[in-house]
Amino acid sequence: MNARVQDMIQGWRLTGQSQIRRQIEALLEKAFAAGLLRASAYAVLLGEQYHLGGEEDTRRMAELLSIAASDRVVDLACYVGGPARQLAREYGCQVTGVDISADCIAIAEKLTQLCDMAGDKLLPNVQFICCSAEAVPLPDESFTVAWSQGSFPSDLRWMHEIRRLLVTNGRLAFTACIARKQTEEPALDPFGARLSSLDEMVARVEATGFRVTSAEDISDWKLEHGWLPARWKLEENEAHYRNLLGEEWVKKAYQSIDEDIAAWREGRMGNARVVAVKR
Repeated sequence: MNARVQDMIQGWRLTGQSQIRRQIEALLEKAFAAGLLRASAYAVLLGEQYHLGGEEDTRRMAELLSIAASDRVVDLACYVGGPARQLAREYGCQVTGVDISADCIAIAEKLTQLCDMAGDKLLPNVQFICCSAEAVPLPDESFTVAWSQGSFPSDLRWMHEIRRLLVTNGRLAFTACIARKQTEEPALDPFGARLSSLDEMVARVEATGFRVTSAEDISDWKLEHGWLPARWKLEENEAHYRNLLGEEWVKKAYQSIDEDIAAWREGRMGNARVVAVKR
């Protein structure tokens, strides 16, 4: 872990139980401003919920999975733990967040500790592990649910490890980028892999030993509840972000968001949500 991250988070505090989510966003902004987290427009504007649609998107996926207090959930690519904390608060389940970044895990642990101290409920049910999603150091069948939002690789290389970690009939839900139509230049995901169509993704999930129960192109919803609100937030708080991160960051943020909105609207890229059961 970066020693500067450790030094910064030691001084983090929450002041009471009001506006906890906004307080967390302010703490993360300090880390972005100090250069301790990657300050992409996506990361800065979405805060602890590092995926389009925020808490509502998390809630929708949880309801599709029928998350219950008896569930043991592994959140793959958990970032700083926003969805993990929300699942524990709202459903009472146990959640283990996994991320390859030691800095993100340290921040996730600190924020979870602060929420617990501030009176947030059920957060002792949350823990975090720094590791690759392809090699989670836990026994077979440790979880009843596998979960991932926004960072699932298009080549589905995590699937075999997910299958190992899940009990029989364990449930999986993830969101991932998809290619909504064929183009001369194939679209790539953040890992550099070619984006699959939704049908291709479903076939490959089933080929790894899962039965897909739901597969939905949610691009339009993500545009309305993710990209567009992010751009509105940037516009409304432009002076704040300029003071925090500088003029060049603001310029690049507009450019990045506008390019993604155009790609969504033109159908070159989109998001899908897949729900499946381990056979």
